[in-house]
Amino acid sequence: MSALLDALTRGITNYLGGRKTLLARLCVDKSDEVFRKELQGSAHHKLGAVDALAAAVACCQAQTPHCYDYASHIAEECGGRFVLHDEALIACADPVRRITSLVRETGDVTSVVIEAMSDGVVSDNELAVIEREISEAEEALRKLRRAAQAVNAAGKPRTERDMVTLPVRSMRNEVPA
Repeated sequence: MSALLDALTRGITNYLGGRKTLLARLCVDKSDEVFRKELQGSAHHKLGAVDALAAAVACCQAQTPHCYDYASHIAEECGGRFVLHDEALIACADPVRRITSLVRETGDVTSVVIEAMSDGVVSDNELAVIEREISEAEEALRKLRRAAQAVNAAGKPRTERDMVTLPVRSMRNEVPA
């Protein structure tokens, strides 16, 4: 559950004006402190699915960095993948620029992992840094996928662009604890 809240928090943290501004926009009846505790996964404060979705939608509308992390995490946990369908992507698609960004992000992941492993132990703080860098690399990879899909779609007739393909995956075998 922590990874899901972390995915949402990454988008909210980058929201212009921060958590308080987002909270005011959502018009929910809770204080900033309660919202902060909900996002931290406090045992006494639970963030509801509707509030989490509203926050994620607001971040997506504002196009904050990591705004799609929450949707992507949910889709991945359900055995699918999150794919953004937006005609505006066709106009600004540049896969080569996205590759450059991806290489930079994967280089960052590599360096923080090597640095963390220098003493043979990965501390909680080092793990948090590694996970943050990996999420940034995943975002760069998602942007590369969307740019490549946009360039692909631009080369097809309009009728073929509107077709939706849904991946079908079998459920993971759950190992009893």
